[in-house]
Amino acid sequence: MLALLTAGVLAVGTAPLWGAGGGDALDDAALSATPTFTVGLQSPQDPGPFPGSVTPTTPTITIAGQRDGESTFKVVKYDQVQPTAPGQMDFDHFHTGIEIQWWLKKWAYEHPDIVDLYIVGESYSGQPIYQLTITDKSTGKDTDKPAAYFEGNRHSGETSSAESSLWLAHHLITKAGKDRTVDKLLDDKTVYIRPVNNPDGHNMYLYTAQTNRSTVRPYDNDGDGKRDDDPGEDINDDGYLSQMRQYVGAGKGTHVVDARDPAGNAMLSVGAGNGDYLMFSEGIDNDGDGRYNEDGIGGLDLHRNYPYNWHPMGEDDATGRNLTQGGAGEYPLSEPETKHVYTWLMSHTNIAAVNSMDTRVPMHLRGPSTCDPDECMYKSDRKLYEHFDKAGVSFTGYRNAGSVYIDYATRNGGDPEALFGHGPDFGYFQYGAIWYGDEIWNGGDFTDYDKDGRWADWERSRWCAENGRTNCFLPWTKAQHPTLGAVEIGGINPKFWSQNPSDDLIGEWAANQAQFNLYLTQSLPQVDLTRVQVKKLKGNQADGATHEITATVKNTGRIPTALEQAKEVKIVAPDTVTVQGARRVGDAPQFYLDGGDDQKVRLRVVKSDADTVTVNAVSVRGGLDSTSVRLN
Repeated sequence: MLALLTAGVLAVGTAPLWGAGGGDALDDAALSATPTFTVGLQSPQDPGPFPGSVTPTTPTITIAGQRDGESTFKVVKYDQVQPTAPGQMDFDHFHTGIEIQWWLKKWAYEHPDIVDLYIVGESYSGQPIYQLTITDKSTGKDTDKPAAYFEGNRHSGETSSAESSLWLAHHLITKAGKDRTVDKLLDDKTVYIRPVNNPDGHNMYLYTAQTNRSTVRPYDNDGDGKRDDDPGEDINDDGYLSQMRQYVGAGKGTHVVDARDPAGNAMLSVGAGNGDYLMFSEGIDNDGDGRYNEDGIGGLDLHRNYPYNWHPMGEDDATGRNLTQGGAGEYPLSEPETKHVYTWLMSHTNIAAVNSMDTRVPMHLRGPSTCDPDECMYKSDRKLYEHFDKAGVSFTGYRNAGSVYIDYATRNGGDPEALFGHGPDFGYFQYGAIWYGDEIWNGGDFTDYDKDGRWADWERSRWCAENGRTNCFLPWTKAQHPTLGAVEIGGINPKFWSQNPSDDLIGEWAANQAQFNLYLTQSLPQVDLTRVQVKKLKGNQADGATHEITATVKNTGRIPTALEQAKEVKIVAPDTVTVQGARRVGDAPQFYLDGGDDQKVRLRVVKSDADTVTVNAVSVRGGLDSTSVRLN
């Protein structure tokens, strides 16, 4: 178990950073039995001085879970996670869990008028999962306003998404009171930001050489009956798990140095018996099956664990012949990180826009994930999504935008392919919201030199060489492998070029993505009482009414108060108008408003003792608006 509580180092909540975890069943057995933190709203507290170290001060950390391979790994102090000036926010480095939690607590302490900090639950290992609520509290409760939800780092190594979440939070908090656009947004709307949904994986990635697809829960990736029994080993102790090449002589290998790469970094597969080298991923064949690192830490996918159209993993399909989904988990919402997203959303249905961000296509990615949008989406909903696709590209310049089933699956050719249990599908088909799962960063794919529509390592290396970059690829260095003998280790930087940008580029990518998320927030539905009139009724009315109130309600937002899909699944109650201070007679008005549309309603009321009444426009996702009128 990792100890972080050394002098000057921030305690991560009051819970251990890594729990013991474990158990064979994919259930809640790994969660801490008695958490030492309180789930819910956190009291603002001064976090104290900036941490003395943004990485653990112990030589190793142990990853939660009972596995058949190694769980304890050496701590790496990457230059890419060191702040330029401790205690000053910058986006020229990647923020570790230690630093992120310091900033979240600092913001909540210093800006209690607009920031609340929550622990929404605990991760697989028992770590607290933090989330910000950002809105101007003086203009109403967060749940009384239209809201957007943004989430980063669901997948362990996709740390760029955490940076974009932090960029947006920092922008809103530091611009409040100084920028009229931000002030107006926080007056009217709420932004929920969960920078790191998967703290176990995020910390493993930034504190050790290890990486994985999504969650650290042990899983048998290679089907040999053992879990996590073949992780990578950092043979040359440079902090990365990269590639190994072994020179075996001309015509005896599978690869050659790619002659198209002026820097000599890239390798080219030419087939068995045609190359000079054999290639391996860096590590040891721990299970002796002839493969390297095929069963590393974890293996489930938190973005295949949502309830809509969830399918079991292949090994759990008793028929052996149905469509299955790799990484789906034991059952929908089996993973605590996904469950905590679901429970927050279902208890905060004022949320109308979501972005649960990943890396690295790059793409503005959305549903549907199992069907053609033209066939399975309401036309008006689809058109709205297509608008946001184009808007997103205008902010980010991403090469791709559109649905998982069509645009993502066929971006490199081929036929549409279904993906099950996907967050954006739950978000649209069950939650009835605009939900993206955007993919930040391009993997270093800047120039397609041979114009074939694809990018290879030689093109990535050439671009870096032409742009004076020496941090894209790790130099090939000689090493002695315990079983292979003499090898060279190097290749593309797996953490800070292949999967995420280099530290000097992350700020630009984080900001561009955050600008699109701001646009989504500004597009939220917003009900506005544009005109309210009162007419005193003459004589005795059959229903006893004494006055008639005419009110016009306008949706000033771009997004409807309920998508057509939301109406179908009845996730959003109709909009209405109510009166306080007088008794309404007759049925309450019910309606939904498209973006920019208005609705004129009439309410018949019986005057009470009060001369002044309050008329309220009420919308689940469009918020509230009210005005006072006199019953003359």
